[in-house]
Amino acid sequence: MLNLSRSEGKTAVKELWNSPRLQAHFGTVIRLGDHLYFSSGDNVALMTCVNLRSGEIVWQQRGFAKAQLVAVDRKLILLDEDGTLALVEPTSKELRVLAKTSVLQNTAWTPPTLAGTKLYLRDRKNLVALDLAAK
Repeated sequence: MLNLSRSEGKTAVKELWNSPRLQAHFGTVIRLGDHLYFSSGDNVALMTCVNLRSGEIVWQQRGFAKAQLVAVDRKLILLDEDGTLALVEPTSKELRVLAKTSVLQNTAWTPPTLAGTKLYLRDRKNLVALDLAAK
């Protein structure tokens, strides 16, 4: 974690903390309040919650392959590399899975994109658009 500050036209960088145990191999890191949420690891992915200020790992949880995240209303839309789409709620104790389904069949490394009520998902062969508007 780096702190950037600017004074007299110059930028200073100060390292606040560092942890070799945390590996945002690919994917987005989402900040909600004083916590960071991301998929950590290269071979085995663990959904991870880290205290932003201290770097302390609050929890790690199995259940998804390497994943990309988008924050919406204090929840996370998660798409893992196996094509699993989930709506999850991060808490101080766990990642609560609210809904989960398989959407894509090929390797999916592209972050989900939310535009209005449309959610766009892509794997190596397909692009999917889902309308999330309440009906």
